[in-house]
Amino acid sequence: MRAFRKRKNQIILLIVIAACVIGAVSMAMVYGSLAGKLESQRAAERFQGESGTRFAQVTAFFPVNAGIDRNQVFNFQQSLETGLTGASLEAPEGGSLYMDAWSAKGTVSVTGERGTASVEVLGVGGEFFRFHPLYLRSGSYISSDDLMQDRVILDEELAWQLFGGVDLAGMQVMIGDKPYQVAGVVSRETDWATRRAYTGGPGMFMSYEALSAMSEIPISCYELVCADPVSGFALSQVTEAFSEAVTLENSSRFSVESIFGVIGDFGERSMREAAVAFPYWENAARLQEDYLAVVLLAALLFAILPSVTAVIAAILLVRAGCKKLRRKVPELIERRQEERYRRREADNDVR
Repeated sequence: MRAFRKRKNQIILLIVIAACVIGAVSMAMVYGSLAGKLESQRAAERFQGESGTRFAQVTAFFPVNAGIDRNQVFNFQQSLETGLTGASLEAPEGGSLYMDAWSAKGTVSVTGERGTASVEVLGVGGEFFRFHPLYLRSGSYISSDDLMQDRVILDEELAWQLFGGVDLAGMQVMIGDKPYQVAGVVSRETDWATRRAYTGGPGMFMSYEALSAMSEIPISCYELVCADPVSGFALSQVTEAFSEAVTLENSSRFSVESIFGVIGDFGERSMREAAVAFPYWENAARLQEDYLAVVLLAALLFAILPSVTAVIAAILLVRAGCKKLRRKVPELIERRQEERYRRREADNDVR
């Protein structure tokens, strides 16, 4: 009976260990699938391409009503180029060692063929749509290189609301008494974190210059992808230039090491002295960090029992091996001594 109970307990333990291993592997797979989802956090990876140079993505978020203007961005670009030259870095022919973007949020009343809507608008500049490659349903993106800053991009929901369709490139909307041409229509991100974080309803994108011409709205978010010859170089450039901003490096924020940092800062990272209103893509990234922290903890908890069992089994095997050696070694020594004695006796008989 005792042997039966022992066998039964061993089987139960094996089932529990197998379940824990499956749980740990499942959590690791979930972690891997979530960690690469947010395109807004992978700009450095896309910009680097096949280049051997390491790049970092850095973002600065400015306090409400205390952002920067276009001249400050220009001054920072000059300072950054000086810093890159001082680090003995040269841009490849026809290429660049950095790209940047800036944005500010406002609200406007826009009119289309089917009526008028009050919508949230993002005034964007630089390479905004390389940081945020929203899927184009039609048309094209807008750029700071456009000669005329009179084009807008509608999201899919607003396009249907104002025109009843998405193939709108070249159509016209009115903002106040000024006409703007529709450059294209985009779909919002479909990942679960952004769907939870974006609560603005129908939205629109226009150039920062056009938005700031309507009202003096400061830049609230500055984004940079830059060559990072020494880890922290790009982050230090942004932090030193914009000391009043909340700055962070996005490049590896979903790595296991970084998520351990999130777990270690649990609670504290929610406490901020600066009144910063994060844009939806940063809120999505922070939501994903929180979920990854939970997944990582779950994976670690699932892994505890198999790991402890493996360590105990290894210790028992080592102890059993040591006991066996302690028994075998004297026997081997005694056997070799007997063999030497027999050889010695045989040699004496021959003589």
